[in-house]
Amino acid sequence: MPTPQGGADENTGAHRYQWFDQMLGMFPPGRLIDLGAGHGAFSRRAADRGWKATALDARGDRYPDDDPRVDWQVGDVRDVDLTAYDLVVNLGLFYHLTLDDQLDLLGRTRGIPMILDTHVANDRPVPMKRSLSKPVTLQGYTGRLYTEPDQTTNSPASWGNDQSFWPRTRDLYAMLGAFGYDVLTATPWYLPSRTFFLCLPKQ
Repeated sequence: MPTPQGGADENTGAHRYQWFDQMLGMFPPGRLIDLGAGHGAFSRRAADRGWKATALDARGDRYPDDDPRVDWQVGDVRDVDLTAYDLVVNLGLFYHLTLDDQLDLLGRTRGIPMILDTHVANDRPVPMKRSLSKPVTLQGYTGRLYTEPDQTTNSPASWGNDQSFWPRTRDLYAMLGAFGYDVLTATPWYLPSRTFFLCLPKQ
């Protein structure tokens, strides 16, 4: 049975690992930062493959206590300097940011390859659709506003914002293109509204 999290089921994690491993394997190991790292599972997978991995999350309570291979940092993704990294990993974070914060983040990742895993606003059915607004256009990008869960009773991925922005697929491509990225899209999508995007700086 699907869970409330976007239609995820027991196979979702395996699909995410598959796409992540495949995209990560396209790059020689270097310095990687995992934004909104959560439990740090992807940071640890990167460390297993020779990357010098930094995990960053505003909530550090989910980090393991006994894995020195990863540099575990507690902080806000909206404040971090990304210039020292060879690869940005952005998995399940982007759709929990406001449009302003998305654009600011892309301004700081410009020129750095990025593995992006995010929801987009499309017409496919998703369980959280009741939390999505009607289409809106902000700063030239069309999408839907997502009402985040109550942060006093849950531990949502958002941090300090009650609403986030889900761009339409073509608007996500336009947004990434505006910040100098060519985009390869993983297909089939592992959820109706969510997949991996490999964002490569234009040459």
